[in-house]
Amino acid sequence: MRGLRVSEKIKFEPCGWEDIRQLVVEYITKNNITVDSFWEEHVFYANHYKITVDDEIVGFFAIHEGENLTLFHVLPHHANQSQEIFAYVKKYENVTSAMVATSDEFFLSHCLDGFDRMEKQAYFAVYTEKGVAKERKKTLNLRIADIDIDKETLSLSGDFLDHPINNIRDGRDVEIYIAEFNGDIVGFGVVEYGRIVKSTASIGMFVCPSHRKAGFAANILEHLKLACFEKGLRVVSGCWYYNHNSKKSMEAAGAYSKTRLVKFYF
Repeated sequence: MRGLRVSEKIKFEPCGWEDIRQLVVEYITKNNITVDSFWEEHVFYANHYKITVDDEIVGFFAIHEGENLTLFHVLPHHANQSQEIFAYVKKYENVTSAMVATSDEFFLSHCLDGFDRMEKQAYFAVYTEKGVAKERKKTLNLRIADIDIDKETLSLSGDFLDHPINNIRDGRDVEIYIAEFNGDIVGFGVVEYGRIVKSTASIGMFVCPSHRKAGFAANILEHLKLACFEKGLRVVSGCWYYNHNSKKSMEAAGAYSKTRLVKFYF
């Protein structure tokens, strides 16, 4: 798509990810915006645009699959025109929605100015040093899986590990762990190292059906959390907004959520 002139000076221009990457990372880190690997994929695998004035980048946005805004920001010097700019952005490609972390105050505020409906999508949780309660601790053995050698074992997760496995095959920095307790395979853990925000790692888990409601979920998350802490990383998790069991497991492993992922429809 060719560039669009919004006003005498302001233009939208398609660009590569590298053209805006540093601005995005600075914006996310400076404003302490909590994001996870799900959010990162919807930003990375999107069409990227720079907002320019006299060939200087003054903002950016991204559109995932032609219709879902996943990034929008205008730098402070031109932010007094941001509402006008956002109105044009919503008319770009086939935009009908926006996916926003509530910690992204700038993007969130512009979506709140005018939308038809809003859906709660997910909790984004950040992990603390607080650990699993003593009475719930279990001595687990976690080892990193080889996706080819351990293929049969990994199939115990159904389709839960399909996406992480595909990411590994694509060269992404992802680790899958096999969790054992007293010699039995009780579940799996996943660590997805930040692709956009390198200082962050997203962790997740799966517990085999026959071992659920026994505290294994929280203990798997605890193990992954501590391994990432040792690398100096900020550790986050995301779970579907209505998955109450996953939320409880994250909280039992010392996580808390002050951020939601929401989707606006225009």
